[in-house]
Amino acid sequence: MDRCGATEGHLVIFDRDAGRSWQDRLYREQDTEGGATVTVWGM
Repeated sequence: MDRCGATEGHLVIFDRDAGRSWQDRLYREQDTEGGATVTVWGM
């Protein structure tokens, strides 16, 4: 994000643990730091 001057970005995390339910794996968090917003998606 710093290199291209983006003010927002997304990070996708794939949870491959077969023992966890989909409801436990799915989430979305958003944080703003230094004027840039990052959304983290868990799947």
